Amino acid sequence: MDKRLTKTNKKILVAFKQLLKKTNYNDIIIEDIIKEADIVRSTFYRHYKTKNDLLTSVCKDIFTHVFSHSLEEEKSHDFSKSSMLDYKHYITHLFYHLDDEHELIHAILNSEAKVFFIDSLNKEFTPFAKLCIKNKFFYNEKLPEMLMLEGILANFILIIEYWDQTNFSNSPEALTDYFLTLNYKG
Repeated sequence: MDKRLTKTNKKILVAFKQLLKKTNYNDIIIEDIIKEADIVRSTFYRHYKTKNDLLTSVCKDIFTHVFSHSLEEEKSHDFSKSSMLDYKHYITHLFYHLDDEHELIHAILNSEAKVFFIDSLNKEFTPFAKLCIKNKFFYNEKLPEMLMLEGILANFILIIEYWDQTNFSNSPEALTDYFLTLNYKG
């Protein structure tokens, strides 16, 4: 992609994220985004058709990072020496990435964009949850696989909503422990 287009897109994303932190999603209009990003209308429409397209991009931006399979040392955490097959570390790693975006996640969860965000999160988390079931990290022989999967997904969302309601006061490690407890195969 052209460097100018990339730079402009980043301005739009940053502006939208800033607006989401202080304005309800339904109250944001494209004109607000244009003003915040300091761009002209045609520039916005060169990148996005609608505000919902922009929200899709924001979710993709968060989840691409959160669910990336690269384990590199990062500012807030270092899982670079962990294995992708160490599910507990991977879950903790996910929570660290979500914590890095907690202000934005709070804004989204407390707006009309919540349903879209949760749907996107479920789609991204599903392959990992299926892998956990397949390898019996989360497994209960008394339950059908589909029900186990739905429970794991629901519990992940439940933990994130709880975290938001408690002002992100719990550590990613504590959240991982809560999540594992909710999905205990006992």
